[in-house]
Amino acid sequence: MAADPQDANPDEQTLEERLPGFQYGIVLLLLFATFIVEAAGIDSVWGRTVTVALQGATLVAAFRASGVGRHLMHIADGVAIAAFATSMVAALTDSHASGALFKILSLLLVVAAPIVIARAIIRRGVVDIHTVLAALCIYVMIGMLFAFFYGTIGGVITDSFFAQTAHPSSADYLYFSFVTLTTVGYGDLTAGGDLGRAVAVLEALSGQLYLVTIVAMLVARMATRPPSLAKKRRVPSAPPEKK
Repeated sequence: MAADPQDANPDEQTLEERLPGFQYGIVLLLLFATFIVEAAGIDSVWGRTVTVALQGATLVAAFRASGVGRHLMHIADGVAIAAFATSMVAALTDSHASGALFKILSLLLVVAAPIVIARAIIRRGVVDIHTVLAALCIYVMIGMLFAFFYGTIGGVITDSFFAQTAHPSSADYLYFSFVTLTTVGYGDLTAGGDLGRAVAVLEALSGQLYLVTIVAMLVARMATRPPSLAKKRRVPSAPPEKK
């Protein structure tokens, strides 16, 4: 059985009692910071280093908040440290050697982290602010996941992914993903191919269904929950996983 982070660190347990859900609150803030840096489109090795640092911190924070086992925690720590170290070397030598590890880190953040968070909140079996913040973290990661898909599609197809630009950047894919996820639909960037359009429709449907079902249901259940029950059923961030 893996050690429970709440038992291992009394300070975190005290913070959780005073500020319920603070761990997923930190994850959400790190996700926002990562989004801002990536959306800014800083196309330099030092910009990549900052992005890698934020993604690594977000991945580790998400795994820790979800109470994963030591083995998974070590994997997250190892990938984050290796990616950051490689990006630092690339920045100092003005090379692009960190590309492979950067993609692995991005993939872990947008694929593995949402699964880990979802498992953690299901295991808890309690609907509170902690659960709602975790659900919002997953929502933001869905937008980043589809941005990753768009970038992958754009790198595989022979034509440009967008109808408006022939050389889109990662910031373009991220912007398009969140505009689609939130169904804002400005129209300044549109998918030019059938595959891109199909994935965009899937993202729009996923985003709306997620908000009107999962998030709305969690908020409604938390709002109708008696305060006395909330005090009685105070639980740690996530129970420890069994190996």
